[in-house]
Amino acid sequence: MLIVLSCFQLSSQIHFDAKRLSFNSSAKELAPAFYRNGIVFCSDMKYDFLMSYTDLDNNPLTNLYQVDQKKPGKFDNPRLMSKELTTYLFEGPSTLSRDGKTIYFTRSIDVSRSIRNRQREDTTFGIFIATWTGGEWANLTQFRFNGPDYNTGYPSLSSDGTLLFFCSDAPGGFGGLDIYVSRLENGRWGPPVNLGNVINTPENEVFPFLHSSGRLYFASRGLTQRGDLDIYYTVSIDGEWQKPVAMTAPFNSFRDDYGLILNAASDTGYFVSDRSGSADIYSAYSVIPTFTNCPDQQENDYCFVFYESHNNEVDTAVYAYEWDLGDGTKIRALEAEHCFAKPGTYLVQLNIVDKLTREVLLSQTSHSFTVKKIEQAYIQVPDEVAVGDVFKLDGKETYLKDFTIDSYFWDYGDGYRASGPETSHTYDFPGTYNLTLGVTHKKTVEDEPDRRGCVKRKIVIVDPQK
Repeated sequence: MLIVLSCFQLSSQIHFDAKRLSFNSSAKELAPAFYRNGIVFCSDMKYDFLMSYTDLDNNPLTNLYQVDQKKPGKFDNPRLMSKELTTYLFEGPSTLSRDGKTIYFTRSIDVSRSIRNRQREDTTFGIFIATWTGGEWANLTQFRFNGPDYNTGYPSLSSDGTLLFFCSDAPGGFGGLDIYVSRLENGRWGPPVNLGNVINTPENEVFPFLHSSGRLYFASRGLTQRGDLDIYYTVSIDGEWQKPVAMTAPFNSFRDDYGLILNAASDTGYFVSDRSGSADIYSAYSVIPTFTNCPDQQENDYCFVFYESHNNEVDTAVYAYEWDLGDGTKIRALEAEHCFAKPGTYLVQLNIVDKLTREVLLSQTSHSFTVKKIEQAYIQVPDEVAVGDVFKLDGKETYLKDFTIDSYFWDYGDGYRASGPETSHTYDFPGTYNLTLGVTHKKTVEDEPDRRGCVKRKIVIVDPQK
């Protein structure tokens, strides 16, 4: 069954589609994590038809699986990620280092007993670490802050590998599972820091994911009035986490949604939802094309200095040099600096005039002078806007020679995108953002090559409370 969900908001917004991935089964598929050219996830699907293990409620336990992406959006069949990491207990959400050689994953802590002697009792879970060595996952160790009397799991590494976000219900939290962060210091993970009650509630906050942009995505049951898991995001400003913002459709629905991960460009990601009746993994992809290597926008000031080197000598007591710049402006000087209000073709003349009568005695020089826009895509937008204010963006001043614009595409630099010659947006957090405008050329013949143009510029978003 194929489920496609769309979000097309012309003002502010996400322009994402979401699709239930084909490898989902009748079992639960959870916790996607980027790995090589595909993803790792956990599932309670059976991998051994001769035996399976269940929890106290007779629910099957999850194991780690991986699936490779053959081409964008097309995946092979899932396979068990590693026999070395698979036990008779629970293996859950994971995260991998950028080079794919270190894995942090959630596992039941009590894995030392044999299957024969295993007692059916509740066990806590913790974070385990393994490295890829000699073609297998080895060197298994425990995260130093696991505890026998509380749960620690849902690990997520920052892109540079120096921060480990995770969840725990250790004493001293705000209730349920809270999100913590540990910093790598001299090759050793430092003491966990609770992210505070702006993020954490008496209910569960789970599945943290720190994007390379600095945005922290997570799921919460306590921030929503419905009590379902919803996906939120926040940022840290001056060491303080800001009030979380709920994601819109298609990420959040009226069922549980969680486990969002996004690539560096924020145009492709994966998340989990039970909107189709069971926990399945969905892909999320932007329908707005990505524009890269865009030049910085230059400002059209239309300013020039006019000077004529070959002059007739005149009696300056009686006569004066006067520039007539063709737009109603006249400047008495041999050298004139002037900024035109707009592009156009102007008749620029240097005259010798009678100071008393202002009559033109002689036209020293006369030129047809063309003022052009800089050839570039162009963004009209305020330089500074306050958080929460809705402001307009206009791309209609774009000037590209022999280029008929077919479509306009906007990237606001905060994970949101839009299309159209004009749009509007509002920012949730203060900061300096990179705006990008991309345009495509309308083909006049079928075999004409694709043509694009783009530009970027900065916008400053200020906190109105400061």
